[in-house]
Amino acid sequence: MAARGAGGRADGRLGVAGAMLEQMHRPSEGPRLWRAPLSVVSAVSVLAAGGGLAGCGGGSPARTAPTRSATAAPKAKPRRAPIEVVVSLFPLAQLTSYVGSTAVHVVDLAQPGTQPQGLRLSAAQRAEIDHAALVIDVGDGYQPEVESAASSARRHLSVLPAVSKQARPYEFWLDPYLMANAASAIAGALGGAEPAERSVFEDGSRNFAAVATSIESDFESTFTDCTINEFVTSDDAFERLASAFDLTDVAVNTRGVAKTAALVRSSSLPGVFSEVGVPSGEVQQVATSAGVPVKSLDPMELAPSPAGPAPPTYFAVMEDDLTALEGPLACDTTGGI
Repeated sequence: MAARGAGGRADGRLGVAGAMLEQMHRPSEGPRLWRAPLSVVSAVSVLAAGGGLAGCGGGSPARTAPTRSATAAPKAKPRRAPIEVVVSLFPLAQLTSYVGSTAVHVVDLAQPGTQPQGLRLSAAQRAEIDHAALVIDVGDGYQPEVESAASSARRHLSVLPAVSKQARPYEFWLDPYLMANAASAIAGALGGAEPAERSVFEDGSRNFAAVATSIESDFESTFTDCTINEFVTSDDAFERLASAFDLTDVAVNTRGVAKTAALVRSSSLPGVFSEVGVPSGEVQQVATSAGVPVKSLDPMELAPSPAGPAPPTYFAVMEDDLTALEGPLACDTTGGI
């Protein structure tokens, strides 16, 4: 596998599959990792039909009546309105939008700044669930109120039970392999809700899986040769991702500030990580005690503010997290594999 430079950006890393998704405005648990890349749909054909009235025929008006063209212009096929899909947190909103493209209108129940775990529903949100063509939630008890309300929806998919028996609710979307499986499950559920757009959903799922495979390969090539194999975070959201690459996510909220600070000093760790949307007081205490800086990782749990810039894609966030980790882990990304 070709190596990449440590300073490469996400668009350079993703190659052909990523470029296609950029142009298209698009992304059974077995032994982990490294599946062969899935095929990517390479083109979408568009057929345009046209026609109109022909001119009048020649000759004397008394003898020759005007004639129409023998072939009338076909009527344009009306565009279907997108189906409404209600989801329970931001990563599922992004994934459903990738898979469904313009055939879906996605409503995220977890508003910006709202912690999605244990989400409480308003009357209006319950009405959205009742109205939706499909409701997609995490499952596994992560949002009991949502799961209860969704049980009476027209169509309902709990993603986590469909893709993993081991992953915890707050970590599966940090696993590109599981997210690719989730894309397939969502495509199937969308196809059941809107059969006429099934090919759109299948294409979206394949495209997402192709780039997710590229992301996993990028993580593998980066973490193959790292001098340090531990990193400190606020909680253990990155534990599954770390263990897949023989790394250890040291969570301050379970180890404690004093023990974590001692580990940072004894292992000469160059920094610690806060997490977007997670209280960082304990991480800041560790950093102060050990005399190291605080960097940031994004667990992608919170929806970004709509007042800010357009949110980065799932793939861009994963690459940013990879870039944040490779320096503190002292990973050698300059040589070949």
